[in-house]
Amino acid sequence: MSTPTHDDGMLFMEYYRLWDTPFDNEAWTVVRQLRAEGAFDSYEAFREAVPKGDPKFGLVDRVFCAFEQAGVLMRNGLLHPDLYFEGWAPPESVWDAAEAVVAGMRNDGSPHAYKNFEWLARRAREWREANP
Repeated sequence: MSTPTHDDGMLFMEYYRLWDTPFDNEAWTVVRQLRAEGAFDSYEAFREAVPKGDPKFGLVDRVFCAFEQAGVLMRNGLLHPDLYFEGWAPPESVWDAAEAVVAGMRNDGSPHAYKNFEWLARRAREWREANP
């Protein structure tokens, strides 16, 4: 891919402003806490820790949706991978933790849940291999 342009940088900064707020700090804190407590070990463990209707789900969704949006933008050539993968949390690490939970969501009636997040994690692995 080409060298990032000024416009690429500005788009990344807009993404950053959208997804780096006090609410996001709270969301990341909840995700880290749930992960440490084993809630991402399986869909069942997640549903036990975060029953349907629990406000924590909105916080988890906020973190996952940040990656989902990045995946949509990158898949469509609007978000430069060099800027994103060097300047944001590694999606592959979060995906590895989230994968079992997302699989459960997909089996539970949301077959396309977070598909761009999953794509982004694969793309991140490829990018890191090509850019050690």
